[in-house]
Amino acid sequence: MSAVCNKLLSLSEEDLRDKKQLALAAGTELNAATSELCRALELAEHGDGVAGAAVYAAAARDRLGGAARMLAQVADILATGTLTRETAAWYSRLDFDRLYRSGVSLGQVPQSAELWQAFTQQARTGGPLGTCHDMRDRTLAVAVLIGDWLERIDAPAADTALPRIQSAMADLAAYAQLVAFANKVEPRDPAWVIAQDAAA
Repeated sequence: MSAVCNKLLSLSEEDLRDKKQLALAAGTELNAATSELCRALELAEHGDGVAGAAVYAAAARDRLGGAARMLAQVADILATGTLTRETAAWYSRLDFDRLYRSGVSLGQVPQSAELWQAFTQQARTGGPLGTCHDMRDRTLAVAVLIGDWLERIDAPAADTALPRIQSAMADLAAYAQLVAFANKVEPRDPAWVIAQDAAA
């Protein structure tokens, strides 16, 4: 992974190492947050109601907050790198549609054309840094959603709001999976670019 990142952005070995560790840790926190939220839903539906669910929901919120902080650090590292002219040209011609179809056929990405389109827009306009910022913003948005629910836990409809949060978390996890799959593409690999005649 470090070799791939180094071909895309000019980063020092130390930055590459730190970026990789932070990204992996953020992914671990995201997975843990998903598990915490599932436990919260289980308790809300079959346990002692929202009181017990709140403990796990708060843990999920805190883990998402931690993931967002790590992603912010990743963004700081990415901001120090630059795309070479060759890499920028390759990136602008990357066939995102074919990449998505490949990921779906291999079973490595979820079937979510809407989320993929959102990722594609971020990648094309902001590059790796823009994608990282977007991932952080999405992570924070779910954390805020959970926080809002925790503040209204005594409201009559509190137990019905958790499925909406679960849906937002599922979208976040799916988006992270899409980003991770795209990040595996070898930079400047001609196999993934749109042919010049097709782009004309």
